[in-house]
Amino acid sequence: MILLLKNLIRISIFVFLIFLNTSFHGTLVSLCAPVKLVIPIHAWRKLWGRISYWIAGGFIITNNFLLKTFFQIDWDIEGLDNLSPDGTYLVISNHLSLLDIPVAQGMFYRQIPFLRFFIKQELVWVPFLGQALWALEYPTMKRYSKETLIKNPELRGKDLETAQRSCEKLLGRPVTILNYPEGTRFTHAKKAKTKSSFNHLLKPRAGGIHTVLSSLGDQLTAILNVTLVYPGHSSPNLADLMQGRVPRIVVRIEALKLGKGVVPSLEEIRGKGGSLAVRKCLFELWKEKDSLISKIQNESQMKLKTIQPTSEPSSTDSLGVNNTTPLSSE
Repeated sequence: MILLLKNLIRISIFVFLIFLNTSFHGTLVSLCAPVKLVIPIHAWRKLWGRISYWIAGGFIITNNFLLKTFFQIDWDIEGLDNLSPDGTYLVISNHLSLLDIPVAQGMFYRQIPFLRFFIKQELVWVPFLGQALWALEYPTMKRYSKETLIKNPELRGKDLETAQRSCEKLLGRPVTILNYPEGTRFTHAKKAKTKSSFNHLLKPRAGGIHTVLSSLGDQLTAILNVTLVYPGHSSPNLADLMQGRVPRIVVRIEALKLGKGVVPSLEEIRGKGGSLAVRKCLFELWKEKDSLISKIQNESQMKLKTIQPTSEPSSTDSLGVNNTTPLSSE
């Protein structure tokens, strides 16, 4: 009973502080948007863009601090060497949970340029949120439903054209685009529905990645192939985190270069069969990623047999590992 009460108090404080952090920094960033918009001078907008990123950095630092303070998580991250905040990167990752974006923001903060990902164009018109996203220069993509495309086949491909224009606006500066090729979070139900041939992944889609590579390929430093695993979980939810059932997060990062290994060259990407080349590349990377996830999960299960579990298993069979190597909040 006492333990339950302590958990309820801890979770309530954590949720309140996350809400406060999001509201405070989100409001400040949204206020930068009209100031940035009012004077259409490049230097002025660049200045307020940097201020927006600085504020967003405060949001990430605070999130890292809260995770470090409230939860004992063993962070096992490999591959952050030789990265630069002055480079241009495309980050591709498997997608498991709502935790994925905070994890990516935290581990890449100050290692590479500020993470951006594609947002629906409609979100730009949402009060406060839209202004904040515009101030941070998130690229947009206008999506159409299957029904709309059937009625208006001329709209097919327009979403990628919108995405390409957004990417081209980011040319000439350090930038990072985060893309989840699966398009949605992994679950076993989705895996069965889509008839994915992988054990731990959904089928990757090439459209968005092909667009980014075509647009930013000339200045691309590397593609960062991220494999994210929550040992003992297939797709943990926020309740698992809140109740301390995400004791360990494993991340493996592989830097890939255009034209090396399975990655097509920029000429191939921009050529007639570019989309197909990117699709084949993703399929090969996903096969390797699926094997790596199996290896990490199996090793974690073996480790579980040699230690005494320190927490009750969750509905997703979380492990009882409780070593604390928190993500730095600095």
